[in-house]
Amino acid sequence: MDALWEDDESPLGSPKESPFKVGGTLRAFPRDFIVEEVWETRVCDVSPPPLPPAEGSGDGTGQEPKEYLHFTLVKENWDTIRALNYLRRKVGVSLKRFGFAGMKDKRAITAQRVSLWRGRADVLARLTLHEMLLKEFEYADARITLGTALGNRFTITIRDIPQSQEVIADTLQRFAQEVTSRGVPNYFGPQRLGGGNAAVGRAIKDGRLRRGVDVILTKVRPYLADKGIDGVPNVFWYEKRMLRHLEAYPNDAAGALRKIPKRIRRLYVHAYQSHLFNSRLQQAIHDQQIPETLTIPGFTTPTMPELQTTAITRSTFLTAQDFTVLEVREGLAVLRFTLGKGEYASTLLANLC
Repeated sequence: MDALWEDDESPLGSPKESPFKVGGTLRAFPRDFIVEEVWETRVCDVSPPPLPPAEGSGDGTGQEPKEYLHFTLVKENWDTIRALNYLRRKVGVSLKRFGFAGMKDKRAITAQRVSLWRGRADVLARLTLHEMLLKEFEYADARITLGTALGNRFTITIRDIPQSQEVIADTLQRFAQEVTSRGVPNYFGPQRLGGGNAAVGRAIKDGRLRRGVDVILTKVRPYLADKGIDGVPNVFWYEKRMLRHLEAYPNDAAGALRKIPKRIRRLYVHAYQSHLFNSRLQQAIHDQQIPETLTIPGFTTPTMPELQTTAITRSTFLTAQDFTVLEVREGLAVLRFTLGKGEYASTLLANLC
């Protein structure tokens, strides 16, 4: 397979030099990266729910069921799509019936609102789940859709910082002033670009669907070499769907890609669009001609017309709200801050670690 990127198209988004670098390790444990979704009426915290309602006491919401059930999903070490796929198997429904406002990190503890069309709170509240819990059930008339939350609150622990406590505290104080006033370049982070996502998106845009398939399946190749498709862990559920399709239809790359839910396939083309934004922003910074916003045009995808994109406009600098240093000691710092929707903690933290 070709290299994922040509020499002039390596993924961008991490500042090479920053006056605030303290070093250290991020995400040593999932609990070091806590993400709590922010809405106008609530912050979805990661605390455990109360005990489920007793048998025969209704569904526990005190509401008449409506078309959609909304609830808070708290998960550890799951990405959002795989978590919902696990949940839909538990309740025996289609993945299409779930709605959410944004993807959340995998190696983290996260809390977010989710909707389920024709869901029942009493059914979900009694599920036995792995590294996941559901709470705060409410019925509503509308589906939760992408972009409807205000943003996310992050609580971040940085470990193994090779600096003294005094240096760490001083650097973080200066960084807090910078990130709450001028801000830092608002690159799209590795959640959007990582794992070959942007390379797959570019392949789809260019009509090189076999290349896109090969990039997606790269991570499961070791399992195939060992035990074949049956040896691929079930966590790679859509990759296994693709492999089964290719086993029956070896030349049908488009069909293999369409075994992936459309909302995931859209992430690939959006990732490539995000890479183009990062490239434009890097050039603007190099030229010292930085506008307040940059717009990346949409593009068509002739071999998969359902994935065509619209233009994106994004601020060139990111500022954090309520940036607070919760704890500093030798080798460790704990931070809390809030970012708006579409903004990445990894972008901010790349200036520190």
